Amino acid sequence: MVECGRNLLREGVSAMFCWENAMKKLKFFIGAILILPCLLLPGTSGKVKGRVIDENGSPLAGVNVYLEGTYIGASTDMDGNYVILNIPPGIYTLVFSMIGYETRKYRNVKVQSDLTTVVNAQLSRTVIEGQEVVVVAETPIVQKDLTSTEYNISSDVIETLPVSDIQDVLNLQAGMVDGHMRGGRATEINYMIDGISINDAYGGTPAVLVENDIVQELKVVSGTFNAEYGQAQSGIVDISTKEGADKFTMSFSSMFGDYVSSHTRIFENINVLSPVAYMENTLYLSGPILKKLRYIVTFKRLKDEGYIYGKNFFLPSVPNDSIAFGDGSYEPMNHDERYSLFFKISYRLNSSNKLFVTSLFQKRDYSAYDHMFKWNPGGLSKHYERSGMVIFGLNHVFSERSFFNLKFSYSKKSYNRYVFKDSTDERYSTDDRMRQTPVYSFYTGGTDMAWFTRYTKTGIVKFDYTNQITNIHQIKAGVEYKTYELMLHDIKLKKNPETNFEVRVPPPNTADNQYYLVKPYEFSAFIQTKSEYEDFILNLGVRLDYFDSRGDIIIDLSRPKTSDTRKAKPDIQISPRIGMAYPITDKGVMHISYGHFFQIPPFEYLYANPSRSVNPEMGRASVLAYPFGNPELRSQKTVAFEIGLQQELAENVGLDATAYYKDIRNLLGTEINTIAPREEHSGVDYGRFINLDYGQVKGFTLAIEKRPGGSNFGVSLDYTYQVAKGNSSDPRSVLIDNMAEPPKEPEKQMVYLDWDQRHTINASFTYYFLRDMVLTVIGRYGSGQPYTPQAKEVTTALKNSDRKPSTLTFDMFFRYLIPIGKCRFRFIVKVLNVFDRLNEKNVYSDSGRAGFTTELFRGGEAQGYNTKKEFFTRPDWYSPPRLVQIGFEVGL
Repeated sequence: MVECGRNLLREGVSAMFCWENAMKKLKFFIGAILILPCLLLPGTSGKVKGRVIDENGSPLAGVNVYLEGTYIGASTDMDGNYVILNIPPGIYTLVFSMIGYETRKYRNVKVQSDLTTVVNAQLSRTVIEGQEVVVVAETPIVQKDLTSTEYNISSDVIETLPVSDIQDVLNLQAGMVDGHMRGGRATEINYMIDGISINDAYGGTPAVLVENDIVQELKVVSGTFNAEYGQAQSGIVDISTKEGADKFTMSFSSMFGDYVSSHTRIFENINVLSPVAYMENTLYLSGPILKKLRYIVTFKRLKDEGYIYGKNFFLPSVPNDSIAFGDGSYEPMNHDERYSLFFKISYRLNSSNKLFVTSLFQKRDYSAYDHMFKWNPGGLSKHYERSGMVIFGLNHVFSERSFFNLKFSYSKKSYNRYVFKDSTDERYSTDDRMRQTPVYSFYTGGTDMAWFTRYTKTGIVKFDYTNQITNIHQIKAGVEYKTYELMLHDIKLKKNPETNFEVRVPPPNTADNQYYLVKPYEFSAFIQTKSEYEDFILNLGVRLDYFDSRGDIIIDLSRPKTSDTRKAKPDIQISPRIGMAYPITDKGVMHISYGHFFQIPPFEYLYANPSRSVNPEMGRASVLAYPFGNPELRSQKTVAFEIGLQQELAENVGLDATAYYKDIRNLLGTEINTIAPREEHSGVDYGRFINLDYGQVKGFTLAIEKRPGGSNFGVSLDYTYQVAKGNSSDPRSVLIDNMAEPPKEPEKQMVYLDWDQRHTINASFTYYFLRDMVLTVIGRYGSGQPYTPQAKEVTTALKNSDRKPSTLTFDMFFRYLIPIGKCRFRFIVKVLNVFDRLNEKNVYSDSGRAGFTTELFRGGEAQGYNTKKEFFTRPDWYSPPRLVQIGFEVGL
C-alpha cells in the first residue's frame, strides 16, 4: 500500500508540474505568495455575531470574544455588539472574558460556510479571579439568515451514513435525482473544493471523485445562490476540506466484502462469493510539525470487482473458429479501482495570517459494461483517468471587520479509453468481425475499435474582499480568471482496404481521426451585499461572466469545407440575484429568492469535429454521428424563483418547506444543415450544435428533521414533488431522430424529461447506543421515470408518455467503538440495498419492464451460441444488488 502511494504521488507530481504556457505565467505570482509577509487562510468561511450584556441588561463594551484554541476573535463595541469573520466551518468553543466579570464559555458552537451563527451572552460580576461558567450551545433548528435552500452536512454526519462517496450523500438531499438537481441536466452543477471549482470543463462533471474522509463540511445549494457563485444553472456543491489537528492523530481502516444476491438468473456468477471482491483501505495522518505548522494526509485504495460478469467464451482474435474459443471463465465487466492521495499543509504565521496548500491526486481504472461483449469481454475497451489538483491561497486580515482572499490553483484531468494503449497494436481485430454476429447473439470476436485520449488543464486566479461595514451590512466583491488547455485525439480504427484484414489508423483530420488543441479563457466579477436586520435579511448581488472560446466560426454553413471562417465572438452575461428572509414568528422564518444563472456549455460541444469532416460512404447515420462543434455557443440560461418556510415544531424538531420554479433557455441542442451543390459531398446533411433546447421545472420539497438533542436518536424525512419538462433530454436528440429510418420529426412540444421523477422520498434514522455504538438506516423511494412506449420499431405514443416501475432501496450502517488503552478500535458493518431489491433503471419499450420483451416470441431463435433468453437478460438495466461490507478502523 505504501508503494502504491509512492507510485501515485510520483505519477501525480509528474503530471502536475509539466506546466506549460499559461501556467508559466503563474509561477511568478506563486513565488510572490511565498515571500509575502501576510499569508493565507481558507476562503470558505462563516461568521459569528451577537451581543453581550451584564446582569442588569446593560451592554458591555470591550469584552474579549474569541474561539478557544485559535487566534480568531473580536471585542464588543459600545453597544455590546461583536462580529467575528473568516471562521472555517466546524464546531468551536466560544469564550467571553472581561476583567471583573466571570468568563463564560459556549461549547458546541457550529459555524457553517457563508452563514451567520448568533451567540448572545450575559456576564455577571465576580470577585473570584478565573471563575468560569460553561454552557453547551444548541445549534438552532431554524437558520434565520438563509435566503435560499441550502444544506450543510458536517463530517460527523457523513461518517455515520451508509454511503460510498460524496455523490451518494448528494442523492440523499431533497430535489436530487440521480445526479440531477431540481430537474436540470447532470452537467448543471458546479463542484468546488475550498472555494475552487473542480469541474472538468470538457464534460461539465467533477474532475475528481472526492473521498468522504477529507470532508469537513459539505455545502449543497440547490436553490438560487449568491452572485459569488457562477457557471452553474442548477446548484453549487462546495466542499470544505479538513485541516491538520493540534495533536498527532493516526488511523487505518479497512473494509472488505462482496455482492450477495439471490438474483443469479440476472447477475451471473453473483453466487460465487469472495470476501476481497470489494476492498477499501484508508490511511489517515494528521497533526503538528511545528507549533504553528499542521498537516493532514490521507491515502485511499478502493477495488470493486463489480456485479456484472462476462464469460470468456470467445477470444477477440478470430470469430467462429475453434482456436478462438476461450476457457469459459468469468471476467468482471464493470470493475472499478482507484487510488486517492490528499494532503494539506497549513501554517499560522501570526494572529491574522495563515498559509495552506491543498493537493489532491487520483488514479482510476474502470470498465463500463457493454452487453454485446458479454461473451467476448477481452475485446471491450478499458477506461483510465488521472487527475491532480493543487490550491494555493492568500488571506490578509485588515481588521476584525475586513479581509481578502487570493487563491491560485492548477489542475489536470486526463482520460484514455482503448483496448490496447498503442493504436497500431496488431492485436486489434477489425469491426467486420463484430458485424458478422448472427441475430440475437453476442459478439463472437473482434475488439472495440475506439481509441480515445484527452486532457484538460485548468489554471485559476481568484480574489475576493469582505468588509463588515456595520453590524448590519456586509459587502463582498471578487474577480476570477481561468485559463484552459484542452487536447483531444479521437480515432475510430478501420480495416485496411488494401489487405481487407489488418487494422489501420485513418488519415488525420478525417471524421475517424480527430485532433485538436485549444486554449479558451474566462473572466468573472461579482459584488454581493448582505444586510442582517433584527427582523429582515437581504442578500443582493450581481455577477459578470466573460468567456472567449478562441475558436473559428464557419461563415457559410452550406460550404463547411471551403467557407471562410471568422473568430468566435466572446460571450458576456450579467446575472442579478436577490434573496430575502424574514421571521413570521419567533420560531419561524420565510424566504424568497430570485436570480438569473448562466453556464457555458461543456467544451466537448464547442470544438467537436474540428476538421469539419463528413463520411457519406457509411450512410446518413454515420455522418450525423459526427456533428460539428460551435465555438460561438452562448451561455445556457436559467431563471429561478423559490419561496420557502423554516419552522421549529418542537425542541430539536424542525420543518422546511420550499416551492420552486425554473425557466430554462438556450440549452444545448443540434441543427441539421445541408451541403450546397457543387461542393464535395453536396446534398449530404450534417449536424451542428446550437443553443436550441428549452425546459421548465416546478416543484416543492417538504422536509422534517428531528435532531438527537437530549435523546439518543435522530430522524429526517423529506419529500419532493417535481415536474421536469422540456423539448429534449439529450442535446443530440435532433440527430438521433434523423438517424432513424425513416427520420422522425423533432418534438414540437414540451415532454417529460428522462429524469423526471414525480415523487421522491428520502428517510434516515440514526440511533446512538450509549456513546460507543451507532446504527443508521436510510430508505429511498422514487416514482417511475418516463420512457417512450414502442412496438416493432414503431412509436405507439408520445415521447416519454409512460412510466418505468418505481424504485425502493434501504441501506444500513453500524459502528461499534472499543477503547483499547490509548487506541480506539471500531468494528464497522455497511450493507447497501439491504433487501436485495431489483430496481429497474432501463426498460424495454414494448413492455415497460427490464425483464421482459415481446421480442422473445418473435423472429425465431438466436442463431449463435447463446440463447435468446440470455441475449435479452440485461444485468446493466438494474441497480446494484445487495453489497455487504465488514471492516474495522484502528487509530490513536
